[in-house]
Amino acid sequence: MSRYTVFGGCLESDMEFPELALRAESEPTWTVRTVLGVTAAESSDYLGEDEVDAGIRVRLYRTESGNVLRFDDTGDFHVSASGKEIEWSPAPGASVANARIDLLARVLPLAMHQTGTLCLHGSAVALETGAVGFIAAKFRGKSTLALALANAGARLVTDDTIPVDPGPPVRMRPGVHSLRLWRDSASRLSAVPARGVQEGAKRPFAAPADRVLHHPTDLSAIYLLSPVPEPRPAAVRRERLSEILSALALIRHAKLGPLSGGSESAVLFRRATALARTVPVYLLEVVRNFERLPEVVAQIMEWHRAPAETAHRAGITG
Repeated sequence: MSRYTVFGGCLESDMEFPELALRAESEPTWTVRTVLGVTAAESSDYLGEDEVDAGIRVRLYRTESGNVLRFDDTGDFHVSASGKEIEWSPAPGASVANARIDLLARVLPLAMHQTGTLCLHGSAVALETGAVGFIAAKFRGKSTLALALANAGARLVTDDTIPVDPGPPVRMRPGVHSLRLWRDSASRLSAVPARGVQEGAKRPFAAPADRVLHHPTDLSAIYLLSPVPEPRPAAVRRERLSEILSALALIRHAKLGPLSGGSESAVLFRRATALARTVPVYLLEVVRNFERLPEVVAQIMEWHRAPAETAHRAGITG
């Protein structure tokens, strides 16, 4: 069993995670074990399902001992009611690499959800005023924008999963510090392939080691990313959303949104509306043109500029 740093805690696992930093001498927050021949109980309550990839779905069930996420390709992940114990029952021929992705993308977000954390689908960086999250559907440029900001002086907090603790104050946990990028984005941003990953059309790339954040930080804003075509006089524009539209955007881009049926939908609604009352949510229109990306980065950093002494005390710059 090895221990790794992720989502502000310690993951102990018999599955290796080359994309995560090793962590020694720390009590595990979550423990993952591989077991054989265990399936969800017949009395499980079905809550919802979501698409993982083309033709592959995941379904969430509630059991007497916790919850089960059943993936078509990788099998069952049993998460205890406390969220601390996770057992993976592999499907026949399951890929360990895909199981690692499933665990980071949905299983650990479920474990955090069970302890009060709202997990959003997006990327986030730390700027001078605090953490800034970018949420959107797939292929909207969240990871590209996050890496461009990190290259310009921000710190990468997380990619793919944004864990938000309700507070007060509202805090964002650090997550996974590799970004899934298309090759053209990676080439233009001089990204370095992450360790121990497979080839693919979109693959993980490592953020600069000195541009990542390893501790929780205050959340200052969330942006709903909306790419727009040229021509536009401004490369980027933002508009603050109402509390109602903010809550709807947060629910739509919650990691467990489609899976959270029954009573869990009410839990998700309460957390999203509470966050929308506390943290500003903006519609962010960004021109989809690599040549204008520096303008976008400069403007976002200017919006979140803070006095030098404030930024220094927050420990998010330099």
